[in-house]
Amino acid sequence: MKKTFLVVLIIALAMIGIVSANGDTIQTPVAGEQGYYDITSSPSGAAATVDGTAVGTTPTTATVITGASGHTIAVNKAGFEPWSKYVETPEAGKHVAVNAVLVAIPTPTPTQTTPAPGSQKGYYKVSSDPTGGSVLFDGTNYGLTPVTITVSTTGTPDHTITVSKSGYQTWSQFYSGNPAADKTINVFATLYPVVQTGNIYVNSNPAGASAILDNGYDQLTTPGTFNAVSTGWHNVQVSKSGYQLYSTSIEVKSGGTSNVYATLVPNQQIGSLSVTSYPVGASLYVDTIYQGLTNQIVGNLAVGPHTVTLKKSGYKDYSQTSTVNNAQTTSLSVTLSPLASPTTGDLDVSSTPGASVYLNGAYQGETRSSGPLYITGLSPGAYSTVLKKSGYQDYSTTATIVAGTTAQVTAVLQPSSTPSSTASAEINSQPSGADVYINNAYKGVTPLSFDNVPLDATKTYTVELRLQGYKTYTDSGSISPGQNVVINAALTPLPPPTTASSVSLMPIVAALGIMGLLSVVLLKKR
Repeated sequence: MKKTFLVVLIIALAMIGIVSANGDTIQTPVAGEQGYYDITSSPSGAAATVDGTAVGTTPTTATVITGASGHTIAVNKAGFEPWSKYVETPEAGKHVAVNAVLVAIPTPTPTQTTPAPGSQKGYYKVSSDPTGGSVLFDGTNYGLTPVTITVSTTGTPDHTITVSKSGYQTWSQFYSGNPAADKTINVFATLYPVVQTGNIYVNSNPAGASAILDNGYDQLTTPGTFNAVSTGWHNVQVSKSGYQLYSTSIEVKSGGTSNVYATLVPNQQIGSLSVTSYPVGASLYVDTIYQGLTNQIVGNLAVGPHTVTLKKSGYKDYSQTSTVNNAQTTSLSVTLSPLASPTTGDLDVSSTPGASVYLNGAYQGETRSSGPLYITGLSPGAYSTVLKKSGYQDYSTTATIVAGTTAQVTAVLQPSSTPSSTASAEINSQPSGADVYINNAYKGVTPLSFDNVPLDATKTYTVELRLQGYKTYTDSGSISPGQNVVINAALTPLPPPTTASSVSLMPIVAALGIMGLLSVVLLKKR
């Protein structure tokens, strides 16, 4: 009888879930093969979640279905910074070890001396579900939840607290009054998910132009629609051979479709800009369009004024209007000024391979093989930083910006678990502004990055770069699925047209005169 009861008890426990090493119960998936995450932390005893679902306190083991590509594992403990990481799904029956090293949050130590009038402090402790929400306190960014904010007990008594997180509805609450000296007011925000994507419809006049989303994350031929685009701000560039490049920023809202209509301007008269800087290696933008790192020549520009902007971490952003003349190269030399007593900070982002960069859901630019993406003039605080590239897992981290310093993010992107049938390309030229053709099909203007290039294993792919006044650059070869092709082309100027040497007319006139005289003599003899 006891054995029968024991068997029944074991079966019941298996149906309810599996018990982790510390006694926490984790629900077993309903169907499909299973893999396991062995989640630990330093210190232990932290709350662990998988895709927002609680799986116990560390150390603990979570069971997942192997069909998904991966899961976001978050580990949180009071008094420590939130920790999260995207981890690929384990193979069937396999265990993947996940260890979170938690960083302690400094806590204010109340002074024991008699406080001066107005110097006593109280605290707001802001938490959220899920954690990692960006906190604005009276408009100032205080980082990600959970966070403790110090206020004066005799300061302005009314406060507005806002908590936001990508993919969730923004939470906001008004609080009247301040905490008493050394007391804490606890604030908890429950964040509710929202639809995280929308669409961008792109049309152009003339049609048949190349449209590129976020400098290469996706591409289409107009008219067309970019589907399932993450909410927030994005960049769309529209180009066609013989026309000026069109670029715009557009906001994508949850479940909606944003429209881009590009009226392309024909290239009638064009020239170039040669931009040098000290120090070199500054990001160069002409009319807000990224053109590479200085020193750089930008070709294929319409005659007239253009706005030149240079950005480099640790230096003031530089902007100036420069005029391009027909068939000429206008030179611009800039000495960048170091920042003095800055109130903002900078962020340098590098990755292998190059990827699109998003801060708090807004597109910032593209990392490239030639150097980092410089993001300057950021207000102090914590920023959700995500790098995206088709065929690779998203890379997510939190960058903390401190005034007067430069934060660094260096990412090595991991291929997605699904085998890729496409390739990606990063094509640069000196000068920039060259038309790019792949197997005679127009793709855009250098510098150019694009993903999801369909492949045919039986074909050889030929890349051509064409720029007026320069020899056509050609490169051919086979491309493998998942390959990232990088081309850095130094274009060769065409030799100037030869001028025919002048010939004196006098010998010709004399010869004609002699021939005429001979003709008269011969006629008379007849």
